[in-house]
Amino acid sequence: MSLDMTVLKLLKHRERYERLAKAVPQTAIDTKTQILLSDFGRYFKECPDVKVIDFDAFRFLFKQWHPTTKPEAFAVFDQYFKEIVADVTPEIEAGIMPRLVATEKAAELAELLLKFQAGDDINLGLHLARISEQYDQALDKKVKNPQVLDPIEDLLKQEENDTGLHFRLNCLNRHIKPIVGGDFFVLAMRPDKGKTTFCASEVTFMAPQVDQVYPGENRSILWFNNEGPGKRIVTRCFQAALNATVEDLVKLSNMPSIDPKWKTKVREDYAKALGGRPGVLRVFDIHGMWNHEVEDLMKLHRPALVVFDMVDNIKFGGETSNNGQRTDQLLEAMYQWARFMGVKYDCGIIANSQISADGDGLQYPTLPMLKDSKTGKQGAADVIITGGAVNDQTLANSRYLATTKNKKVRTGMRSSPNTEVQLVGDRARYVENE
Repeated sequence: MSLDMTVLKLLKHRERYERLAKAVPQTAIDTKTQILLSDFGRYFKECPDVKVIDFDAFRFLFKQWHPTTKPEAFAVFDQYFKEIVADVTPEIEAGIMPRLVATEKAAELAELLLKFQAGDDINLGLHLARISEQYDQALDKKVKNPQVLDPIEDLLKQEENDTGLHFRLNCLNRHIKPIVGGDFFVLAMRPDKGKTTFCASEVTFMAPQVDQVYPGENRSILWFNNEGPGKRIVTRCFQAALNATVEDLVKLSNMPSIDPKWKTKVREDYAKALGGRPGVLRVFDIHGMWNHEVEDLMKLHRPALVVFDMVDNIKFGGETSNNGQRTDQLLEAMYQWARFMGVKYDCGIIANSQISADGDGLQYPTLPMLKDSKTGKQGAADVIITGGAVNDQTLANSRYLATTKNKKVRTGMRSSPNTEVQLVGDRARYVENE
């Protein structure tokens, strides 16, 4: 049975037409099927009580709707009408949408390969990844049931148990609920004011929580770095986990471990600080990578939390490429992609950003002060944490934490902590003022 005929047999039923017609890719069906599907919709509109198309009546209306069609063309459509009368099995209905999506993407792929073979300047790998991503997304939308079916009792139990990844800084815990899958956080500071230290301090505290929040799932915290060398981040994470200076780490690295599998005490202490599994925190240098390559890493290492440092520097292709858009529009698409990754892989996202020059020297920069963004980054985020700093050498280690946006505020608390904390740079920690 041809794909076109199967679609027509299915969608002659009003219930199926209303549910599936808009999901049928036009490139996956021929012109005659497109015409008939359009007329099916017209027929159902003019006959609101009809549940299944009566093809004797439909044939009469069809001739009225297409008066210039030649007799030989009508003969072809008549043959269609005779075949459409029979129904299809439920098994065929269940399998039709994946086949439609596959047919559409196969046609798009064939067109792409023709252009490539003709010598067009095409990044083949990038477009193949885009088509593959769209195929996966289309199946997610058109095959799986998108209805949220989580029992309210389970959702409330998560609230009751305060389930999720908690912060090291209690000033944040008091105002923000813990990070759960799908949450999208933006952390923004002026350059060289301690974003890396903040993330190292927090994720090393969250690392031992991962196996408690996701028992038996072997999830990890993934840190995607595309600014400075990733080895610096690794060192900062060791410092933050052990509350140690570099000199302290050097001493520990020259001491043997009690358990020989760790070789040195610095490795052993680090593993204990992360909950016994050092692989729970992984740092990746992604300089020059495309967004689909970054997603491949997420597929390979199932994340509980992802730190993007920074989304702004990832290379984006396909629908998120610039194509003449303004910088803020491009960034909006990029941050929406990052948010979607959190939903798709059921993980929290922390995206590092910068505060623009307008926020230089301010304790509490305002919402519009995210670099190169009017509303795009702001709109994508559930929570925006800013770390302000004043231009006063006597307060060089003071940072002023605020949440300019907080959709995860705790009941009865104000939205923002507006709290001064101290940057302990030589130990890669932030601590609260006593």
